[in-house]
Amino acid sequence: MTGTYSSYKPAIRLFVHAELAGGTEMTLDEGQSHYLANVMRQKQGAFIELFNGRDGSWQAELVTLSRKSVAVRCVQQTAAQQASPDVWLLFAPVKRARLDFMAQKATELGVSKIWPVDTEYCQMGRVKTDRLEANAIEAAEQTVRQDVPDIGPFLPLQAVLIDWPEDRVLIFCDEGLAGDAPYAPLERLAMATGKKAAILIGPEGGFSPAEREMILSHSSALPIHLGPRILRSDTAALSALSLYQAVCGDWRLTALTSTQLGS
Repeated sequence: MTGTYSSYKPAIRLFVHAELAGGTEMTLDEGQSHYLANVMRQKQGAFIELFNGRDGSWQAELVTLSRKSVAVRCVQQTAAQQASPDVWLLFAPVKRARLDFMAQKATELGVSKIWPVDTEYCQMGRVKTDRLEANAIEAAEQTVRQDVPDIGPFLPLQAVLIDWPEDRVLIFCDEGLAGDAPYAPLERLAMATGKKAAILIGPEGGFSPAEREMILSHSSALPIHLGPRILRSDTAALSALSLYQAVCGDWRLTALTSTQLGS
């Protein structure tokens, strides 16, 4: 059954930290056990899918089941490990409900790292990175991706940029460039094709003049705009990620494959 997901659509997928291999048995954690036994009302002998971000996806059988404990055994691999596009999302955190939404949707859109950064006009003084991780895991389980984004520590933007990797393009979504033709997103994003990338989104009040100058002067910065309108932070993040995936990421690869099949 190893292959693509086109012929195998699991009803329940769970992320685990344990190694996955044929015949491996493990007891799921209390939350996952409760979910399977009491929420989804699964029975012994039922099958689910497991993934850990390293060993691909595995069909697993429920071998013992009680209200508080569920043990599973890996039966066969359903898909080999496939990495998501190497694109990060850096953003100034917004209110909690929208922060949860952003973590979920960024995961669905395939980012490899979610990184909240502190800026001068940031609305939040602290971020629960464990909550971001929980939202990312839930979204990965639901979207049939085989890995979960890393969660970066909440740090000042200046500190992040000082240690910025030289081989990663910093796609700066600058609302100050709105409608400026030379910074139109499709043409500018094409410059990042084939490179490691990160998308930087500012807070609701935008970046301060000093921050904007610091970003634009950075050697890895690739400034773009996202159209003629000023977008909310979460809207801007999802718009930029969608554009990136279409121009540089795995949406582009899917489009190329479809074109080749139709020719």
